[in-house]
Amino acid sequence: MISSGTSRRTSGAAMLCLMVGLVGCGTADRGSVAAQERFLTELREQAPDSAYSGDEQLIATGEQVCADLEAGANLEELGARNPAENLTDETVERIRITQALAAEHLCPGAA
Repeated sequence: MISSGTSRRTSGAAMLCLMVGLVGCGTADRGSVAAQERFLTELREQAPDSAYSGDEQLIATGEQVCADLEAGANLEELGARNPAENLTDETVERIRITQALAAEHLCPGAA
C-alpha cells in the first residue's frame, strides 16, 4: 500500500509536469551538478511547496523549460501557457518561478 506522503509527492510531481505542459517527464543531463543544485536550492526557497516533488522530477521539468527555450520560445510565451484553466494564482506564480530559475541556472544562454 502506498503511503499518503508518497502519493502526495507523486501527484505533486505529476501536477507540476502537467502545469508546465511537458511532452514528457524524463530525466536529462543538461547543466552541471552545481547548476542543478543552485536551481533546486533557489526553487525550494522561492516555491517551498516544490518539496513535494523529487529532485529528478524538478530537474526534468527545468530541462523541458530549457528545451522549449532552445526551440525558440521565450519566458513570456512559456509563462502564458496554462494547460488547466482552474490554476490558482499561486500555482501560476510557481510555474513562472520554475521557468525563470531553469533559464537562469540550467540554460542561461537559451533565454
